[in-house]
Amino acid sequence: MWAELNRQEVQVAEVGFCGRGGRGGQIEGISLSRLPGGERVDLRRWPGRGELEHGLTAPVWDRYGTFTGQPLIRGTVKWTTADRRVVITGVRGDQRFEEIVK
Repeated sequence: MWAELNRQEVQVAEVGFCGRGGRGGQIEGISLSRLPGGERVDLRRWPGRGELEHGLTAPVWDRYGTFTGQPLIRGTVKWTTADRRVVITGVRGDQRFEEIVK
């Protein structure tokens, strides 16, 4: 993933998602951006298809599967290329959370 994001000069990739037990999960969108001079420039926003989408959304499905037994979860997976870090943040039920993906 990192090589492809770097090839496309993406500095931040964000994947919005939501899901809950009994209803499953869905991807709400993917945003690829760069931050020249600290200002965000969206390169692309799309619902996505293909290998890049599959790789960027993998942390959602790896962590929550089909969302079985989960309360409503809304969150974002944020990929940052500068530090090669992937973080999931959001709200599970009424509790905020932040998890670093390894």
